[in-house]
Amino acid sequence: MATLRTVRIAPATKEYLREEEGKDPLLKKVVTGLIWRLEREAEPVGYRLPGYNPPTFLLKLPYRLPIPRILRVVYEDHEDEFFIVLAEVEKLSQVDEG
Repeated sequence: MATLRTVRIAPATKEYLREEEGKDPLLKKVVTGLIWRLEREAEPVGYRLPGYNPPTFLLKLPYRLPIPRILRVVYEDHEDEFFIVLAEVEKLSQVDEG
């Protein structure tokens, strides 16, 4: 499967992900898999957030058992590239609480 787009990550988001990878090494594989998928998808994946230009999408990726976590990613579609603006890692128990 050929690469259709490039994926860039905002500097502050990249720094946040590095910090989180230090706490949970599995996150690096999850992010690598996400980038691989976004590079090869013909169409954006996730929920399109209304009212944004360029088109912006929210993607939630559950991972890590037995303590479930969710990686939330907000990214922009710039036709030939996706730009990851924001990422957040939450334990599923935190998501349930609030």
